[in-house]
Amino acid sequence: MRRTRYAVATGAAAALALTACAGDESDVDSGDGDGGGTVNMQIGEVRSLIPGGSGESEGFRIMKNVYDGLVYYDAETGEPDNLVAEEITSEDNQTWTIRIQEGLEFHNGEPVDAEAFVRGWNRVAYGPNALPLNYFMASIEGYDEMNPDPLPEEEWSDPDTPEFPDVDTTELSGLTVVDDLTLEVELSAPFIGFPTMLGYEAFFPVAQECLDDTDACEEQPIGNGPFMFEEPYNIQSGGTAVAWDDYQGDKPANIDAVDWTVYLEGSDCWSDFMTGSIDVCRPTAADYEQAQNDPELAERHIQQDGTSILMLAYTLYDPKFEDVNLRRALSAAIDREGVITVIGEDRANPLDTWVPESILGGGQGACGEYCEYNPDLANDLLDEAGGWPEDEPLRIWVNDAADNLDVFRAVGDSISQTLDIEYEIVPMEWTDFLAEREAQSLDGPFRSGWGPDYNLNENYLDPIYGGGARVNHQGYESEEYQAKMDEAAAADTLDEAVGLYQEAEQILAEDMPSAPIWVDQVNYYYSERVDNVIVHPIYSGPGGDAELRDIEVVE
Repeated sequence: MRRTRYAVATGAAAALALTACAGDESDVDSGDGDGGGTVNMQIGEVRSLIPGGSGESEGFRIMKNVYDGLVYYDAETGEPDNLVAEEITSEDNQTWTIRIQEGLEFHNGEPVDAEAFVRGWNRVAYGPNALPLNYFMASIEGYDEMNPDPLPEEEWSDPDTPEFPDVDTTELSGLTVVDDLTLEVELSAPFIGFPTMLGYEAFFPVAQECLDDTDACEEQPIGNGPFMFEEPYNIQSGGTAVAWDDYQGDKPANIDAVDWTVYLEGSDCWSDFMTGSIDVCRPTAADYEQAQNDPELAERHIQQDGTSILMLAYTLYDPKFEDVNLRRALSAAIDREGVITVIGEDRANPLDTWVPESILGGGQGACGEYCEYNPDLANDLLDEAGGWPEDEPLRIWVNDAADNLDVFRAVGDSISQTLDIEYEIVPMEWTDFLAEREAQSLDGPFRSGWGPDYNLNENYLDPIYGGGARVNHQGYESEEYQAKMDEAAAADTLDEAVGLYQEAEQILAEDMPSAPIWVDQVNYYYSERVDNVIVHPIYSGPGGDAELRDIEVVE
């Protein structure tokens, strides 16, 4: 039997081009040398602060600092390094043994042991909980028994939240507590990439006290990471997390506290950054040129290749979008270079693939000619598809945050001018947009974005387009695609799996369930108060996120 030790940096991973740019750490002025201080950060609306309940960038930005997972992704290479885990091993890539470090505790003194992971994973996996990251548990044995088909929509008390029939099975049969510090995980099929997933929110441990009162835990989470909340977090205004004095892990904080200020739809952090109230901020399109031309800000500018992508996703459940040539026509009608000028040329790069080059296995250019602006091709494809319904506008749905409205007006203008199709932008508040998108109730293409949960091309392919995944909002189905994804998951080595996932991406390209538009270019500025600012390409929201475990206050 082969034995797979947890080491993702095999041949393919060694070629990874993830880089995080900041000042040379040897040059950092640490003030009096004792560290400390408070960093002031911006944040958007948070959906949940309990692992598995967020599934969006803002909640995860907090959780990754309040919790420690089994692994932590390296900011330069993207490789997962053991954190809470002492060792993760398998002899067949299907049965995984996880050994947990001894002596670790939650903020309330409970032990971080095998049971802490089992209770958290079972909560996420239990279908009636309707948690957004439920699908991350789908590879573990016993998942199907915990996830029956939902009740008919007319029986839901909340039209945006699925309800399920009673389920007697509440625990994953594939999880076995061998002893206090050893967890055995039985997958339903071999999956070489399983360890790469374990640094994400869905797999964080959960304290028993948190499950006993989830309402209280949502406001004041009980984590095991270097930051803790002494007072409840307010989703409308934010809150302060302080460095936990009793933190025993390997990724401590250099600062005393982080204060998060919430910026809701239609607001941003730039004016507060310029007055010194916020320490790290990404300017919107309206402020970007001014920021670029400010010589003082230039010295505190981080620019690097990003990993977050933007797409125009097609509603394949709508008969209007059944013809692949229509979907190709719309994509070929988008002047991606022109759209990018709306936000600033250095803030994104045109995308011709579904997995960006900065991710392991990405950068294939799988979309090819259909992601190049070509009016003649676009019109030929539209003719082959039978044209667009007469007197019916193309409705493009977006959440009205940051630059989205301007960006998708530019997308719509390009399509309209190229194909002579009238369009309409339909803006929605973020939470409503999420709910309608998840319910597959939109009647036109919609804004879709994705950033990595972990460093593997599979993460851009399976959650969004895989069978049964809850973020497959387009309604994409393909037996050929799913068979190739399953083949990749069962590969003997990571290199082999990466190659098979690339073959699956080629199948995806033939079906064109979405049109890639761009991959972001990270552009962050930081204040004179802080240094050693590292923007992490994996642990990120759109555009990246400053590493709060590494940042230092230099006042």
